[in-house]
Amino acid sequence: MNKHKYNEISLPGVRSSTVGGGGSRSPLQEAHLANRSPAAMRTTYCVIFFSLLAAAASRVQTVDGRLKVQIGGTAGCPHVARYIRESVAPVYGKYGRFLDIEFVSWGKTRRVEGRLECQFGARDCWANRLHRCALDFLKSNQTATVSYLNCEFTEPRPGYTGSYHCALQAGLRLVDVDNCMATSKGDALELPAEAAAAEPIATFNSIPYTVINGAVDRAVTVQSSRRLESVICFALADDPSTGVVACKI
Repeated sequence: MNKHKYNEISLPGVRSSTVGGGGSRSPLQEAHLANRSPAAMRTTYCVIFFSLLAAAASRVQTVDGRLKVQIGGTAGCPHVARYIRESVAPVYGKYGRFLDIEFVSWGKTRRVEGRLECQFGARDCWANRLHRCALDFLKSNQTATVSYLNCEFTEPRPGYTGSYHCALQAGLRLVDVDNCMATSKGDALELPAEAAAAEPIATFNSIPYTVINGAVDRAVTVQSSRRLESVICFALADDPSTGVVACKI
């Protein structure tokens, strides 16, 4: 930031000094600068952040007391791994009884001359396919789904290193997972993932993204990436049937 920025601001009834002029400040200018103290700036940022969070939360409403939360990502992305570990898994642990979690393991994958080209290379593609297969087997068990994702996105990220460790830990049979990976069953899971990711990636062009109740909303995704627990909590608190009453920013 230009240290002389405030010299460029024209205040009512005050003659502006030249940039870098070093002239004495009027009482009104001194007061203006005092208002830009670190404490004042922090207060301003908090007010702005709360306003943005409130605006995003107001767009999210429960349906029959529940929220459908779709998260898009890819196996090789460290930002996705952090989001799953530090936001999604803890939020599910707290509010899981109200949530339907879906993870779309596709990210910015593209089709190039009939083959998949993934953001983080061949290992990313292999692990994404593994995720799709495992999540398809686990789709009727939300708790197992989130536990599996937490395993896959905890270092050393087993699937990304070529291991079936998390699938086995989730109680899946190796023969079933291997069959999905090697046959048309795994191929059939590509199109739904590609379709689910198309609009969010076209809109946000970044991962991870979060779509709640099917609404591709930039404000909701931005605030969810920063404070997923707050977005979820405020939406649940707005529905008396959930019994959720205390939320934090």
